[in-house]
Amino acid sequence: MRFKNKVGIITGSSRGIGRATAIELCQQGAKIVLNGRSHVQLLKTRDELLAMGFEVIALQGDVTSMADCEYVVAETIKVFGQLDFLINNGSSTMNESFENIEPAIYQNVLCSNALGAVLPTMAALPYLKQSKGSILFISSLAGLHGMPSASAYSSGKMALTALWQSLKIELSHTGIHFGICYLGFTENDAEKKMLTADGTLIPVPNRPAYLVKSQKQVAQLIAKSIYYRKSRRVISFVGKLAAFLFRFFPKLALLIMIKSQQRGAEKIQSTQAVLEMSKRKIKTA
Repeated sequence: MRFKNKVGIITGSSRGIGRATAIELCQQGAKIVLNGRSHVQLLKTRDELLAMGFEVIALQGDVTSMADCEYVVAETIKVFGQLDFLINNGSSTMNESFENIEPAIYQNVLCSNALGAVLPTMAALPYLKQSKGSILFISSLAGLHGMPSASAYSSGKMALTALWQSLKIELSHTGIHFGICYLGFTENDAEKKMLTADGTLIPVPNRPAYLVKSQKQVAQLIAKSIYYRKSRRVISFVGKLAAFLFRFFPKLALLIMIKSQQRGAEKIQSTQAVLEMSKRKIKTA
């Protein structure tokens, strides 16, 4: 019960890693505020956690809207009377080349990953100064090195590193813990989607099982990062190996990513072809 009587907000927690982290922290005694854009999915997750006996509330809101972020924080204080940690997890992802993606989609992905952490932090800061709590940024390997077909996503995740570094210095006198987690390959929900050039949502390709960490494992490490007030954590062996290669063998890392991108592009094309065939069959029927 490491988090007994602690209250936390987890953005993007209606599904995936956010949901798994909410369950993990609730199991350790925390009271959790779930947040997401999909009202239906958010309520579904809230009801699942309530059925497990956990103390949670669900607050719909867009992390790229300051008004929504202020609402989520204000309701948290209204219901629970305190705020002890904020996990900036909400974001969107993509798989499209820079030269093909529409500017509006690029902006959407970039803002969801960068401003989607800035604005909740701004809204929560006064209350976390009172509790001397924690702010954790959920980044990825794309925050350590730009990834192909994910330039907007990578830019947003790299922005989190700069934000984390700046706030650690600027607000060191407040007693707030600022941490960042760089996630490697993690188990995805079956229904998880990513954006293409025109905003079409397509399924995220499956990765080899031996490279993937479960959502529960990642959630446990996120919880430890908050409890031990860890500044920086690279999650998974694959992540640590990639970080090592990025730093000491950049040419080899680049070659590996080029080959990986080529294979990934083939998978995406195959997936899109199947979806297009399905659409044609439906129209024909």
